[in-house]
Amino acid sequence: MDVKRILLSVVMLVLLIVLPNPAFAEDFTINDFKIDAYLESDGNVQVKERLTYEFDGSFNGITRDLYPKEGSKISDLHAEEDGKSLKIEGNDGSYKIHRKAKDETVTIELTYTIVGGVEKYSDMAQFYWPFFDDRNETDFGNVTITVHPPEVTDDVIAMGYDAARGSEMTNEERPVVFNLGEVSAGTNADVRVGVDEALFTGAVRISDKKIRPELEKEQQSLIAAQDHYDKMHKLSGQVAPFIFGGAVLLLILIGVYAMRLQKKRREKAVLEYPEAYFVPEAIMSLPSTLRYTVPHVESTQVQTTALLDLLRKGYIERDGEDAFRVVSRDTEYEHERLLIEWLFDGFGDGQTFSYSNLEVLEGDKLSVQQEVNKYNTLQSAWEKSIREEIDKNHMKGGGKGVRVLSVMVGFLLIAPMIVFGIYGQTMWLLFLIFPSLILVLFGLLYSPKTVKGLGIQYQWDAFRKRLPEVSAADLNDQLDDEQKRAVIFGIGTKTLDENKLFETNSVYERGYVPPIMYYFPIGAHAYLQLGRADSAVAASSTSSSSSTSSGGGGVGGGGGGAGAF
Repeated sequence: MDVKRILLSVVMLVLLIVLPNPAFAEDFTINDFKIDAYLESDGNVQVKERLTYEFDGSFNGITRDLYPKEGSKISDLHAEEDGKSLKIEGNDGSYKIHRKAKDETVTIELTYTIVGGVEKYSDMAQFYWPFFDDRNETDFGNVTITVHPPEVTDDVIAMGYDAARGSEMTNEERPVVFNLGEVSAGTNADVRVGVDEALFTGAVRISDKKIRPELEKEQQSLIAAQDHYDKMHKLSGQVAPFIFGGAVLLLILIGVYAMRLQKKRREKAVLEYPEAYFVPEAIMSLPSTLRYTVPHVESTQVQTTALLDLLRKGYIERDGEDAFRVVSRDTEYEHERLLIEWLFDGFGDGQTFSYSNLEVLEGDKLSVQQEVNKYNTLQSAWEKSIREEIDKNHMKGGGKGVRVLSVMVGFLLIAPMIVFGIYGQTMWLLFLIFPSLILVLFGLLYSPKTVKGLGIQYQWDAFRKRLPEVSAADLNDQLDDEQKRAVIFGIGTKTLDENKLFETNSVYERGYVPPIMYYFPIGAHAYLQLGRADSAVAASSTSSSSSTSSGGGGVGGGGGGAGAF
């Protein structure tokens, strides 16, 4: 694969990764999500949520998943809009709130009670809750969670986890506010608030131990972690341009090296492998030459060329209109022997082969699948042998050092990419994906053509361009071996015009058919029948798909999410 193809493949891959796919884009957004949690003295929590949806299209309502922590439960769920109650459907934590909407902005208010939401200890009581978790499939535009103690107090310890970390704000005269801002789908955001236990006179103590030391230690740990995060965020942002710049510079240098190497080899190839007077020298077999020199050549074209080449070499002979007979198995190339084994032994009687033998590949019986499996096995062995002949001729090679360097650097860039992801440098992470992928793919896929490979390509490309202009006058009445190779290559590449070679007003006498013409009906019939067999084999192939799902959850297995239907 050359440098241009590698670059094109990587660009397409990066675009698929980075850019959103409109086919899967959501038709609604949740622009604002405000949650107020009122802690009550009996240990229950009254929750009021306001969700502002912007709908693009027609919807029947919204969804809200509310999964309580172990030891608590959700009760008295109610939904309304501007004081008007809305129908709620669902259970087991997953609910649908019916409210038809079309191309409009809607604000819906939910209220519910978390029974046993407050955990009371000997010195403090805590509210530790996940209002949504990694099971949530919707992005939230602006999230604010406000926790109201039963009474105004300055004895509060508050902290947030994951998306809520560092978002808490406390004030002696105000409730605890967590300003989360934008929260991506699949994100945990637990909030934790500790309050003096004396405010919860009606709550049952779940433990006689003291929780304040644990909360203070956890708070200090989170503060230290946030400080470390802030420092690393700043540092990674400072070094990111240098890492990205170095990766891009290395890409440029590797690209220059590859182009110079290609240019140098191409110039040498033109000198060592000049354009042939007629058909290039037979360095490889015709099927392998066709496979190597013609981009995206059909397998049926190569098979047709290989069959005609067996006929040219005298390994087989025609036996009627659509059948062949084996003359010799003492072939020059292994893939020629395998082709005889594939067609004559696999589907013929070992001595003769007819296209009608391939009819066993059509149908839906069990025996047909067995024949298809045999066909695929024999065809794969033949294709492998073709590739082995090409590899033995050393058509590609060199540049090992730069390929190893490219792969190493590409994989080493994963480390800073992970750091950028952890410490919030999303832009630099996305930027670095591109050079990292190019470097790895370049090292794995880049295999420059050798002087020999470029020379053979040059000779046969030039010959293929001349073939459409070849006429009957350019060929002798009695085909020699070179002319046979030229005709077979022209048939295989579909570049030789049969009508141009043999016209009704040509110099040939009436009723006389020149030897060159015999290859065309044989090749056309072979291409048709072998293509039909390949189509039958492809049609019998089966595919399967599977899907997997994973669970999630916030603290205590609780959490939830929101959406629309």
